[in-house]
Amino acid sequence: MRGCFIGRFQPFHLGHLKAIEWILDNKCNELVIAIGSANIAFTFKNPFTIGERIEMIVRVFKSLNLINKVYICTVPDTYGEHSIWYSYLKHWCPKFDIVFTNDEFTKLCLEYGGFKVENTPFFDREKYSGTYIRKLIAQGIEDWKNLVHQEVVNFIEEVNGVERIRKLAKIEGII
Repeated sequence: MRGCFIGRFQPFHLGHLKAIEWILDNKCNELVIAIGSANIAFTFKNPFTIGERIEMIVRVFKSLNLINKVYICTVPDTYGEHSIWYSYLKHWCPKFDIVFTNDEFTKLCLEYGGFKVENTPFFDREKYSGTYIRKLIAQGIEDWKNLVHQEVVNFIEEVNGVERIRKLAKIEGII
């Protein structure tokens, strides 16, 4: 069976990885990783481009020898037209049998579109949160590196992502 796991992955963190490993170990033998808000970048909430997010994810799954079990697709935002988001997911991604999300609003939209939706366990949700990780980066707190895979750390440093997040946080008045 092929599942679908949805996220913005800003950045891809260990909570995402643990959820995906749980799905592959317990529910599905293949997984579509659907990257949402694909058309948004260079904001504090979405600092990385879609190409950068794809590369983060691919690097992690190559390093774990799991790349042959995942498909990666990108899904743009609907800019408030939430009732059609499920059709975007269907259009932009390979076929799948079930969707995994812990976001209740996303679940509501997908069930409206006729998809079977299940939750995954939360893995230290307070710690493994993109918002929390971006705030740590913006504040110059190095602990963020313990919350993402080493491949993600390397990539963020290569693209000067730490400086980008700090600048975006200042521009948007976050810090």
